Amino acid sequence: MIFVFVPGFLLFFHQISAIPIPNGLLGNVEVECTDTTIEAVFLTETNFLGRVFVLGHSQDKDCVSRETGRRTTSITVPRDKCGVETVQHGKGAGYTSSVNIVISFHDKFLTKVDRAYNITCLYAPTGDVVSYALTVQPSLLKDIQVLAEQPSCEYEVFDVRTRRPAEIVHVNAPLEHVWTCDGTNLDLFCMTVHDCVINEGKSKRRSKIIDSEGCSLDTTRLPNLRYENNKLSARVMSKAFRFGDDVAVEFECNVRLDLRNGTSCPRPRC
Repeated sequence: MIFVFVPGFLLFFHQISAIPIPNGLLGNVEVECTDTTIEAVFLTETNFLGRVFVLGHSQDKDCVSRETGRRTTSITVPRDKCGVETVQHGKGAGYTSSVNIVISFHDKFLTKVDRAYNITCLYAPTGDVVSYALTVQPSLLKDIQVLAEQPSCEYEVFDVRTRRPAEIVHVNAPLEHVWTCDGTNLDLFCMTVHDCVINEGKSKRRSKIIDSEGCSLDTTRLPNLRYENNKLSARVMSKAFRFGDDVAVEFECNVRLDLRNGTSCPRPRC
């Protein structure tokens, strides 16, 4: 009888006979984190004939993948099943979801070339840097941490009459200010536009027009923003204005992305 120890688990089975498995892994595991799943993709030396499963859930069809007959195989694990552990790290600190995945090169037995990985997805409330970290350890269980991809945001001002981005307009021309964020995992986040300033042309003076809570400080020039339901988007109508003899007016805003807590996003109370 053979005993194999994996942290948190003790596996034991009878050795029936030596089973040659002329296969192995090539390169690193590719991991993708979404708001509903964790996916791991493996590249093997020869066509894969085994199975990939979540440790402790090999009998659950939702937690096992049998993509065989080619050199790539993968598993997509639902974040609400298969023993996926999700931990909240305090208000504003984001959360992690972790799962232990085994790639077995035999359809029924564990072999010496099999590998197990502890995969952890990091869901951060803010940031626009996507990183991938892989730690390879001599033990059977290996850790992988992936930072979920963050949306990218942009700010545009449109000439209402032409419906094109405004470049040269006359005083009192109708304008629409639009802030939007796009990308994957949009359902994870809420958006707040805050700390907007106006750069006043040649004088280089900076006047704040939206405060840190997202409320307008001068509603005659820029009313309070309207946020679209279930979208990372905000917009507001205004009239073009200028300062004295300055002909250039530049708007600058900050966009904050917070992890959604529930089905709806809180809005600024102005």
